[in-house]
Amino acid sequence: MRDENGRFTSEGNTGRAKGIPNKTTTEIREAFSELLQGNLEQLKVDIASLEPASRVKLLLDMAQFVVPKLRSVDLKSDVEETITIDFNEEINWTSSDVIDFEEN
Repeated sequence: MRDENGRFTSEGNTGRAKGIPNKTTTEIREAFSELLQGNLEQLKVDIASLEPASRVKLLLDMAQFVVPKLRSVDLKSDVEETITIDFNEEINWTSSDVIDFEEN
């Protein structure tokens, strides 16, 4: 039974428990995983054929599904302390150190 807001009430079916994925979602993920596994060699060839900038963009886009995104964290403290960072080492950049990330 649902209430006036469309949510399930404690009477009757309470719906899917929190955190339990939808059956259809699970089936789609499994099918997509099988598709990727069956085409890994072709995927490697296709990715290698891309321009370097496009290849980096694709890998970064795909990484978001494997590597968790980092969040910024604000730290607050009642202690007032000055931190000094001294950069003594000189860095010399060459053109081979710079990657062009412009989109094509």
